[in-house]
Amino acid sequence: MIETGDPTIRPNFERLKAIIKAHGVEQWTEGKADEPSVDSLVYLCKFAFFTAILTKGQIGEILKTDRPELRKLVKSWYDSHRERGCGTC
Repeated sequence: MIETGDPTIRPNFERLKAIIKAHGVEQWTEGKADEPSVDSLVYLCKFAFFTAILTKGQIGEILKTDRPELRKLVKSWYDSHRERGCGTC
């Protein structure tokens, strides 16, 4: 998993924010991912995955995860979504 201080956090964060904005759904991320950080990047990846903006492979590249770790992360997103319902990303 990407670590705090990784130089790719800011450019990936800004790129994801721009992609989400281009899809017209940026209002759903306001107040939840406003500053570049690992947590914000993970949130944006989760949001982009559930809105079909990014693929699992793209998320793996952005978060620098291997396949088993990525599988576990995405499963946890689905588990959380089932547990808490839609709109909690």
